[in-house]
Amino acid sequence: MAVSDTSYHRSAHARFSGRALAVFGVSTSSLMMLISGVILYVAPRGRVAQQIDWELLFLGREGWEGLHIAASLVFTGFVLWHLLIHLKVLSNLLGGTPAHPRGHRREAWVALGVVSFICFTALAMWPPSSWVIQGNDYFKRTYWEPASGVVGLGHQNRQGSGQISR
Repeated sequence: MAVSDTSYHRSAHARFSGRALAVFGVSTSSLMMLISGVILYVAPRGRVAQQIDWELLFLGREGWEGLHIAASLVFTGFVLWHLLIHLKVLSNLLGGTPAHPRGHRREAWVALGVVSFICFTALAMWPPSSWVIQGNDYFKRTYWEPASGVVGLGHQNRQGSGQISR
């Protein structure tokens, strides 16, 4: 006797998942920001890039900047989506559960502290952020600045006030 039961029918594909979309969206857009950020870190400054017609993987500096900005916007959208659909999890991490009544507030404070520290040191031009910024300046000065001493292409000193002086 043959029994026809459709509950055993399995699809080759899982149903579309907003959670999976959020995870893959955050992952792929952050990877694109990482790639474009590294390329922009080592790319010549704008004027130099134009003068030497600099390109990498068929994109000039403006193309890489546009790609970086676009990936950042997509990343922001996916992060907001991720936070929205995981709001309950975030609430449990901060507020606690029966298994962990005090939650994971220490981890939240540590994360906030690390981000605040890096932002503060970047604005104040203190290490370790200043090392990264000086490395960027050194790389561009060493590898991209023309030897002919073109006016306006000298090393730019960055100051904590956000001003650029020559």
